[in-house]
Amino acid sequence: MRKGKLNETLAHFVHELFSGTYIDYDVAFLESKERSLDQVIDATIQQGYRAVNLVPLLLFTASHYYEDIADQVQHWTAQYRHVRFVLAEPLGTHPAMAEWVSHQIARYAHEVDETTGIVILAHGNARFDEPDIALTRLAKHHTTEQRQCYPSMVYGKLKFQETLPPLAAQYEKLLIIPFFFYDGYLVNKTKRQIAELALPTEITYTTAINFDPVLKSIILARIASCEEAHHVSDTVELV
Repeated sequence: MRKGKLNETLAHFVHELFSGTYIDYDVAFLESKERSLDQVIDATIQQGYRAVNLVPLLLFTASHYYEDIADQVQHWTAQYRHVRFVLAEPLGTHPAMAEWVSHQIARYAHEVDETTGIVILAHGNARFDEPDIALTRLAKHHTTEQRQCYPSMVYGKLKFQETLPPLAAQYEKLLIIPFFFYDGYLVNKTKRQIAELALPTEITYTTAINFDPVLKSIILARIASCEEAHHVSDTVELV
């Protein structure tokens, strides 16, 4: 965010995450005058690092991933030819995030019966299909003979204004799982917009991810994948 406390919250989360580890890291933001991604990358290179792992705190690949980060990686690769950059996959597609959804459903099991539809609600993107595909796959993963799970988005083809009304007509209750990092502005705004739809069904919301400890294991796993990619690169160069 350009303003507000969310950047401070994110930075605190990252510092807590790496506390007690020997990983050299820094924190950058896509929208910041003091700690922009370009600024942090330049400072990192000036400190003498020759291998840089970029782990985006994003749930899916979309405009931020491709246009704000991946495109820049190509630019830095050309600019700093002596440095190897590896861009990690987003966090939301890691199997552990599917486990987090399972835990949310289990936590609210007393709200779920045969009259309940389960909805995973995410951000979405109007120009990229990857979030829709990933969220649909996640919803299917949690669909069983006893319960149905559906994807819904704030933006894009699966936007909630179109996906929720048919579900509200089908189910007496909806359990909505906000697949967001934080119960903040966008989640609260979306809840208000859903309330304005006046859907003829009872709606219960679980909490968002809220920097659940599962993110630590996923981020460390993404870093390990980056390190493996560096090792493969070194091996190829030696050959």
